[in-house]
Amino acid sequence: MTYARARLLVGITGVGIWVVAAVAFLAAGGPAALPGPDATFSDQAAALAAVLGVYVLVSLPFDALGGYILPRRFGRACPDRDAYVLGWARGVLVQAIAMALFVLAVIAAGRAGGAGAAIAVVAGIALLIGVARVPIARMVADLGPSRRDTGDAGVVLVDTADPGFTGGVAGLGGRVIMPSAWTQALGPDLEVEAARRRAVAGAPYWIGLLLAAAWTVGGVAIAIALPGGGVQSMGQVAAVGAWFTLWSFLGLLVLPSVSRPGVMAADAAAAEQYPGDRVARVIRTLDGLQDDEPERPDVVETIFHPIPSADRRIARLDSPRPGVRPWHVARMALPMSWCMLGLLGRAVHCNAGRPELWVLLPAD
Repeated sequence: MTYARARLLVGITGVGIWVVAAVAFLAAGGPAALPGPDATFSDQAAALAAVLGVYVLVSLPFDALGGYILPRRFGRACPDRDAYVLGWARGVLVQAIAMALFVLAVIAAGRAGGAGAAIAVVAGIALLIGVARVPIARMVADLGPSRRDTGDAGVVLVDTADPGFTGGVAGLGGRVIMPSAWTQALGPDLEVEAARRRAVAGAPYWIGLLLAAAWTVGGVAIAIALPGGGVQSMGQVAAVGAWFTLWSFLGLLVLPSVSRPGVMAADAAAAEQYPGDRVARVIRTLDGLQDDEPERPDVVETIFHPIPSADRRIARLDSPRPGVRPWHVARMALPMSWCMLGLLGRAVHCNAGRPELWVLLPAD
């Protein structure tokens, strides 16, 4: 089994367990066992802590497999055990605190102004996560200092230990973020990848971000209206979180099809400025730094991968450049799911057990 397929198996299993757990929790009447609207704040907080504790414990074996065991088994770059545990613990703590604060804010808004106010707070949190992914990622993981690329002032380089970190496009201004290691891995071809990113740093980036936020807010609104849902107690919010986790699972199946054309459009934009062989070389180099899977069966790619395979991307370089396509809706929606106890945000194959990728998921 290849490294890519081993990671995919971990992701499928982790996601599957959370989906089954959400269904079982709802079917067994689990929300009724948690504090209702009349419970004290301390009871609500204790129940929230218990829910997040279960989340951490169930995720632990998949984090260990994805972040430590598999990379070592396949000879990939990986910190030593103690460094990994410390980095993982930091990421888990920051995510748990963030999720707790988001949930408490939603409950407070729900008690003060009803479902409409709670949904408005969810929308604000989702947009905040979307535009603040870089500072949030810095809190979650030990990303090194940022600096401007001396050869391209429009590119921000970030030091990071995980070779799977790709940066992306982030912030209100659509900054182009790339790992410092790519200056060596790509050499002069770094300018090709910079051109790809700049091509999506405007409308494609914002359309993708807003679609991801709309998917998140819409899912929460639907979940609130479903049986057991509500925003005035931990029991109600836990039900919403379970329904929303199922909505996120639907997103894993649907949103990659929205994201893949955006990758192809960025490739085509670069191919208009640089020779096709240079663009192809960048695509293959970056694929090798990821899971090194240049070709995939159609069914595997359609279901699980918002980034097309390297071979498929290269084969399309001669095609005319399409119009504006949303940029990475699927992978911007996953960190937004933190706003309402979404349990799949760090269970997918590309970031399981890798805190540096929990907020800025691979974009190439």
